[in-house]
Amino acid sequence: MRIGPWLRIGGTTVVAAFIAWRVPVAALWSAFENLDTRWLWAALASVLAMLAVRWLRWHRLLAAGGVQVAQSDSAKSLLGGFALSAVTPGRMGELARCLFVAESERPQVLLLNVLDRALDMWALATCAVASLVALAPRPYGVFALAVWLALLPIGIGLPRLVANLHDLPWWGENFRERLRAAGQSLQTISSAPFTALATLSTSLDLLTFFFLLRAFHPVSFRAAVVTFPWIVAAGGLPISVSGLGPREGVAALLLARYAIPGATACDVSLLLFVFSGLLPALIGTFWLLAAPLRRRSPGWSDNLETLVGRT
Repeated sequence: MRIGPWLRIGGTTVVAAFIAWRVPVAALWSAFENLDTRWLWAALASVLAMLAVRWLRWHRLLAAGGVQVAQSDSAKSLLGGFALSAVTPGRMGELARCLFVAESERPQVLLLNVLDRALDMWALATCAVASLVALAPRPYGVFALAVWLALLPIGIGLPRLVANLHDLPWWGENFRERLRAAGQSLQTISSAPFTALATLSTSLDLLTFFFLLRAFHPVSFRAAVVTFPWIVAAGGLPISVSGLGPREGVAALLLARYAIPGATACDVSLLLFVFSGLLPALIGTFWLLAAPLRRRSPGWSDNLETLVGRT
């Protein structure tokens, strides 16, 4: 069922109002008084490392799918997707990476983009299994691990699954044929190296979350492992704007187990969105806005030649 934008805005408003009622705004501000900024620098370094890994994975995935683009173009499409994902539910704006490549390559890039997002979800599911193993009683943890192992063939077969998306009914006939042709190149992609890179980038997101927790409160790494996947999953639900509200509510609920006040949990959740979502989106926005400006104005070498000519 498609959720309209006004329903998402309404959902965000209701949940945010409830959180504000339970956690006063003054408490949110006061939680920053004991902030250890050294951990914020560590979180920033982790985010930049995550972006580097995600770019490497995306560039290699494009090459494996038969799309030969320059490194700067693959970075542009990745960051452009981040810029659009910041204002769309469930970060669905990332699927617009195909808009930043040549029109003839868009069907293939769209399928590769879906595969890239599926790898992220698989990595998050792996983190969720690790959370259950660390949190739940041993029989439940073992059962979660067994389910993950049973579903492992799905993770290995993700390229073939995505290649068959051309059968979905909402495509036009012409675009469906282009998707069918583009899907043939996905059949030969080995998912193992890209699954490893997806797990690495998600692990760096987890590390960012841990650093943000430590900036506010002395807490063990186990607390980050247990709570991280569920907070991220709540932020990806298509019932609010940019995950605002559900993400903070789940963070306050889960982190209370580790004696972290609700105000601190909400601040950590908001900063996680700022570091892992908003910061890459801002980088992508500035990159996209700077490109037309560079085309309209002469480069620094042209200005230098003009100045030398006048003298």
